[in-house]
Amino acid sequence: MFKFIKPSKEWIIYDNNPVMKQKINEVTFPLTNEDIEAISKMTSYIDASYNNEAKKYDIRPGIGIAAIQIGYPKQITYIHLNDENNVEHKYLLANAKIIKKSLNNAYLSGGEGCLSVKKDVKGFVIRKEIVVVKAIDLFTNNEIEIRAQGLLSICLQHEIDHNNNLFYYDSINNLEPFSADPKWTKI
Repeated sequence: MFKFIKPSKEWIIYDNNPVMKQKINEVTFPLTNEDIEAISKMTSYIDASYNNEAKKYDIRPGIGIAAIQIGYPKQITYIHLNDENNVEHKYLLANAKIIKKSLNNAYLSGGEGCLSVKKDVKGFVIRKEIVVVKAIDLFTNNEIEIRAQGLLSICLQHEIDHNNNLFYYDSINNLEPFSADPKWTKI
């Protein structure tokens, strides 16, 4: 159903574009041709990154993308990554919602980046260590729940934030960007 399209850096919409602040709608079924085209772009871009082909296609590599990042205002996210234990995760989700969060916080020691942010903002992005996400798996069209921790948890929170018009730098402490509690999990 979803086809490979040669990825292009021209698809990416940046944080200063008003498109990034528009209302993002839930996905309805059956999928439209526009949905399928957007998903094909998203999966092509991230899979090219996953397969170490970013340089080949002259794109900025990424591990996840939300549909709004290509200017498509629907709650679709795609993640394809190897976590800190080298376990592969591949999720194509519609209408993803975080339904449970751990009390403990976590952050990436190197900070986060975003395809839609040209100049990386330095600092720790404080997120929840573990999340449970409920969504429609667009590979199977079934409702699923994902219990995620580590890099996968961070990535899911990052992409779901896009569905709420938020960027990673919105969660960085402006006064002390590298402050972290020793109890928080460093990834």
